[in-house]
Order: sequence, then structure tokens, then C-alpha cells
Amino acid sequence: MARRKEKSAEQENLLIAVEDKKELTGIEKALENDSTIELIVSGDTSVLPQLAAARPANQLDTTPLDLDAIIEDVARVIATTPDHYKCIMFTDLVGSTQYKREMGHTKGFMRNRMFCDICEQAVIKNNGVVVKRLGDGVMAVFETAMDSVLAAMLMVSSLEVDRKKLKKIVGTMDCRIGITCGYVKEIPGATKDYIGHAMDKGARIEGIAKTNQVLIDEIVYGLIHTKIRDYSDDMVIGPPRNLTLKGVGVSTLYEVSPKTRGLVGSLGYKLRHLFS
Repeated sequence: MARRKEKSAEQENLLIAVEDKKELTGIEKALENDSTIELIVSGDTSVLPQLAAARPANQLDTTPLDLDAIIEDVARVIATTPDHYKCIMFTDLVGSTQYKREMGHTKGFMRNRMFCDICEQAVIKNNGVVVKRLGDGVMAVFETAMDSVLAAMLMVSSLEVDRKKLKKIVGTMDCRIGITCGYVKEIPGATKDYIGHAMDKGARIEGIAKTNQVLIDEIVYGLIHTKIRDYSDDMVIGPPRNLTLKGVGVSTLYEVSPKTRGLVGSLGYKLRHLFS
């Protein structure tokens, strides 16, 4: 009789373990499918990971950081870093935040990663360097203005040619690209970074661009306009437009586009994208 009771207890514990395993599997699936909110709303918060302090609050380290050493280190880096003349490119994937909200962060990450990979390959193919990925875009530097423009043309052409294929996998992929040139400081470290007016201007140019538009400023145009005739069969440049860039001022901007695609504002471009 005692053995039967022990056996029943073992079976009951085994059933509980199995049920717990099923429950954990359900939780893992929920987390993979971004269903954490549903778990919280249902009141089943006991199954969520518990985040706790590593040590009691009364052991909080209140020793001030050595700000003088930090200031000295930063000042030394800035003072000893020479200026470099670079062409700066910023790219952005349009609608990435809304896409993640509607489709979930897993698909959103996949979409962002594919876009950044496309940008990076185009940059490398045209002698540039991707300094950093910005989540839904990249910041890249080039030694010549022409290389930066050719990289941008390769990006938009690739997105255009494979538009239907990309749409089936991760939805529509539209971009904005801004390019400028100027003196910047290359900040050394585990990963390089750059600072300077050209960085701010490049970001502002990208931010003011329309969907699928590549904008260059008057500096880039001045450096490439004599070489454009070599690419007249493949590239088209729009008329100059004076636009105000926040925190930068008025700048003369030009749209550049592959000739087969046309300028974003052109009738041919609008007709091709009407049902895409």
C-alpha cells in the first residue's frame, strides 16, 4: 500500500513537471512572438523573468567617478586628432518604426538588417567604409565624392530591381540618402567614429530627403559635376534647390538618380511606383 502511495506521488510529480515544461514552452513561444504584453494583461506575470538588484540597496557604491581623468582623456583625444577631408553618407530605411510596430521586432530586425547589408555592400564595392550601423541605416565615409554618389546609385538601383522580391519577404523597402563633404575628426577607439560639421550636415540632408531620394549638397556637386558627363547615360541630376537644414542653415541641394529610374518627382518615376 505504501509503495502504491509512493508510486502515485511520483506520477503526480512527473505530471506536474510535464505541465511546467509545457507552460515554459508556451512562454518561450509567446516571447518569440512578441506576446509578452498579452501575458502581462492576463495577469500571469509570475512566469516572466524576475529582474532583481545584484546587491542590497544599502551596499550602493557612492564613490564619485574621477571626472578630472575623464575630462583629460577626452581633451587629449580631441587635441591630438587631425582633421580629415571626407565625403559623408547617411542612409535611412523609411517607415522602420511603424513596420516593427505592425509586424513585430523579429521581422523588423530582419528588414533593417537586409537594408544595412545592401548599403554596406554598395559602400565597400565603391571604396567606402561603413563607420557604424544606425539600426535602420548606415553612416559611411569615402575619400572621393564620385565614389559616394556611385555607392548611392547602386543602393537605390538594387532596391528598385529587386523591389517585388523584397516586398514578398519583408515588405516594401524605401530609403533616403544624404551626402556631403567636409573636414571631420576621426575619433580612435575600439570602433572608429567621426565628429564635425559635415557629420551634422549629412544627417540633416538625409532627413530632408523624400522617399527613395538621394540628395547631395553644393560641395559634392562641385566635386563631381565635371565627371558627370562620363556617366550621362546612367545618371541624371535634378535642378538646384535652396533648402533650410535645421541647425545648419540654407544649403543648395541636388537630387541624383539612376537614369533608368528617373528623379523622384518625375512623371515616369511616379507611374512606375503607382502600383508597386
